[in-house]
Amino acid sequence: INPGNGSVKQWYQRRVRETNLRMATDYEFPWQYNFPPFFTIQPVVKTKEQQLQSWRSLICDYHKANRIWEVDISGDVFRNSKISRQLSPAGIRTVLQNLVEEGQGVMQGERCFVLWNSVAQWASLIHTWALDRGLANTVLTLFEIHSGDDTEGEPFHTMDVWLLHHVIKYLEKEGKAELMLGDSADFSDAGVKFF
Repeated sequence: INPGNGSVKQWYQRRVRETNLRMATDYEFPWQYNFPPFFTIQPVVKTKEQQLQSWRSLICDYHKANRIWEVDISGDVFRNSKISRQLSPAGIRTVLQNLVEEGQGVMQGERCFVLWNSVAQWASLIHTWALDRGLANTVLTLFEIHSGDDTEGEPFHTMDVWLLHHVIKYLEKEGKAELMLGDSADFSDAGVKFF
């Protein structure tokens, strides 16, 4: 992998932007998105549960369709300009907390990553990919997995490196991988060996 001019991190960010542009879709929001009360967290428990389920589905479907890994709290998902409605900051916190509680999101500080597949499913996809290519007992960098030419077309290609690290840690706990961390806080020098 040749990042050309600039750092590996800059190359990766450029590549993610290019991939997201190529993969952007005409996502069709569900009917609730055009229903003004959807943008106000409902006080009745049963209604709120259904509303939060709808928010989880919308967030996962939208992010999967557009291959976006991190929730942008100022983005289109929480704001519908056609009906002049947006979810309040407290409402966004409620939705993201529910996303995490239901295993469809994971927090890293203030950042929320979307899991349209569970951590276990992502781990299985990545592990199967590595074994199918004869990469058992071979050290790969996380960079090669999330941005390498060999992963282009794979569902985890362009996965945020922190989220990939989180998934690899799951594989390590399962005894299916060994994570090798370097000195970099952004995991740019981290590697993994699959078993």
